[in-house]
Amino acid sequence: MIPLIIIAGPTATGKSERSFHLAKRLNSEIISADSMQVYRYFDIGTAKPTIKDRKTIPHHLTNIINPDEEYNAGRFKKDGRKIINKLHAKGKIPIVSGGTGLYISAIARGLSMAAPSDPEVRKNLRKSLEKEGCTAMHNELLKVDPDAAKKINPADKFRIERALEVYYLTGKPMSSLQSSEKHEINQYDVLYLVLNMDRSLLYQRINERVNRMIKKGLVNEVKAILARGYSDRLKPFQSIGYKEIVQYLRKELALEKAVENIKKETRNFAKRQLTWFKKVSSTKWIEVDIEKPEMTDEAIYTAVQEHFNF
Repeated sequence: MIPLIIIAGPTATGKSERSFHLAKRLNSEIISADSMQVYRYFDIGTAKPTIKDRKTIPHHLTNIINPDEEYNAGRFKKDGRKIINKLHAKGKIPIVSGGTGLYISAIARGLSMAAPSDPEVRKNLRKSLEKEGCTAMHNELLKVDPDAAKKINPADKFRIERALEVYYLTGKPMSSLQSSEKHEINQYDVLYLVLNMDRSLLYQRINERVNRMIKKGLVNEVKAILARGYSDRLKPFQSIGYKEIVQYLRKELALEKAVENIKKETRNFAKRQLTWFKKVSSTKWIEVDIEKPEMTDEAIYTAVQEHFNF
């Protein structure tokens, strides 16, 4: 089996930094499992690793598509597994790092996410979403696929749309398709590490990180992307941080309120991430030491040594 390290956890726990230090120590490379870092130009709000870090340690699956292109867990699985195989062939242990639980499951647990798609069905669903709203469409999903609906935020129109599309095309709930795919034989020896910290400290770090993003120029970054001709209704602009800045630029929110909303939504997102990772079996949780990050690095490396026996 191919050895594979996963470093996951909620936002602001330091996944990028800890993965970087482990990759240096193992002479390895990093595969980003972040559904927003795949997009070009979306840098500050997605907390992408610095250019310097990416030059020092290769980071895969960042900046690979334009904002108006489609990307999903199925594509991530296909792309990620190609990279894993190439790194393994070079004698390196791949490190998957990120907070998008669905992407991590797709690559490590065998979810093929190969459900069909149809542009016309999707077009009609988008019209219905615009006319009836997310809540009504989420209620519709509850009727046809309650298991999927329970896992999807009622405001997440993109995942609601996808789940309904699969049902209308196959007559089967997406949740049942995913469940059947879990029996796929896994080809990886996975060490699944989840970074964690005290909840109040995590929320403090989230608030501080949002402040840094604003100081770094998140507003100007959004303006620059829009100036390239991209619509503010594209999928990446619906993500936390970008959605609120778009509302500010539309004069729907004062900047102070937009920042406040980003912090609140990010904290809620972190809660959902924790809930997701707690449901994943065979994970090893690592408590992050903020004062002494080298201690966290040592705990991670020890876990790697013990798991892979070296």
